[in-house]
Amino acid sequence: MRAILSAEAETQVQFHHLDPMNIVWHGNHADFFEIARVALMEKINYSYPQMNDSGFAWPVIELKIRYAKPILFRMQILIRADLVEWENRLKVQFTIWDKATDQRLCTGHTVQVAVDAATGEMLWETPPVLRQKLEPYLS
Repeated sequence: MRAILSAEAETQVQFHHLDPMNIVWHGNHADFFEIARVALMEKINYSYPQMNDSGFAWPVIELKIRYAKPILFRMQILIRADLVEWENRLKVQFTIWDKATDQRLCTGHTVQVAVDAATGEMLWETPPVLRQKLEPYLS
C-alpha cells in the first residue's frame, strides 16, 4: 500500500525497555510505534490535544507486530510511520530499524477508529476534521 503521509522518529533504547534477557521486551515495541505515530499526526496538526478539541477519540482496535531482530540496550533506533488508510479507519504501518546498520528490526501496524467523545459511539466513516487535515496529501 502506498503511504498517504509518513513521519520518522528516533530514540535510544533505555534500560527500562529491556526484559530479563537484556533485549527490548516485546510489549515495548508498541511504545516505539507510538513515538512515530505522534510525529505523523503532528505533521497534520492533529495530535492528541487537537483530537480532543475536535470531539473525537481514536482508540487503537488492532495491533500487529512482526519481530525480525532483537533490539538491544543503547541502540539508536529509527521508527517510520506510514499512514496507508484513512477512510473509515486509520491504518498506520511501522518499521523500526537500527540507525547504525540500517538493519530492519521490526514491522507492524495499528488500526484506529474514530469515536464520538460525547456519546462513546464508533463512527463508520472518517470525521470531516480529519479529511480536512489530510486534504493537502491526497492529490
